[in-house]
Amino acid sequence: MTQRCVRAVIEYDGTDFAGSQRQPNARTVQGELEEVLNRLTGERIIVRFAGRTDAGVHATGQVVAFCLPAAFTGGLPGWPELRRRLNAALPRDVRVRSLHAARPGFDPRRQAAVRIYRYRIRTGGDGRPTERHRTLEIPDRLDVVAMQAAAARMVGERDFAALGSDAHGQTIRRLIAVEVTARGSLIEVRVSGNAFLRRMVRSLVAVLIEAGRGGLDPDGIEAILDRGARALHGRAVPAVGLTLERVLYR
Repeated sequence: MTQRCVRAVIEYDGTDFAGSQRQPNARTVQGELEEVLNRLTGERIIVRFAGRTDAGVHATGQVVAFCLPAAFTGGLPGWPELRRRLNAALPRDVRVRSLHAARPGFDPRRQAAVRIYRYRIRTGGDGRPTERHRTLEIPDRLDVVAMQAAAARMVGERDFAALGSDAHGQTIRRLIAVEVTARGSLIEVRVSGNAFLRRMVRSLVAVLIEAGRGGLDPDGIEAILDRGARALHGRAVPAVGLTLERVLYR
């Protein structure tokens, strides 16, 4: 009997995690998932993620994959029951939203076509206690039209070294859409791309906020990006407002 591989969509509150990826002596999403799977199956299970999220970053649509040992799959319950067992054992800040059989060779990271992130900003000092772990609160009023104009300059394929870093020095990425919407004092930035550099989305949002404050001319955004080499280093916004919403596959 062969292994049975699984594709799952998970949700987590990143507030109390050191990130998604397993780290020594730190609480991570991968560590919690693997610990529960190891207890459930009696064997060491490795969970692979569609995208790495940093400390404090949340997810509503993170995609993960893992394979269950042959000895366990012989008595494998249906997907709803397996999902129930996992969620009963997981801490309250991690939940499995769906489970399906994965096609052979499925790699959630390498085969992802689009990743969609959302960043929430509450302006004007109108803080909401229930949102404090999921929304950046700032005292300023922002010019949303200027933010939208700056966002439009960022769409396309280019070298985004000005906004982030890559362990292998490969900094060309493709942004499919950067959308800025406002409802009252709440501003949301939704960013879609094929992949992202480390801290790229948070640096991008910092640039949009600066444009909204009037400190950056939207027409100069492309020139700033073309400088590369972390030209905007230090401008990344806090992780608190960032959520990985969805990962899409062809």
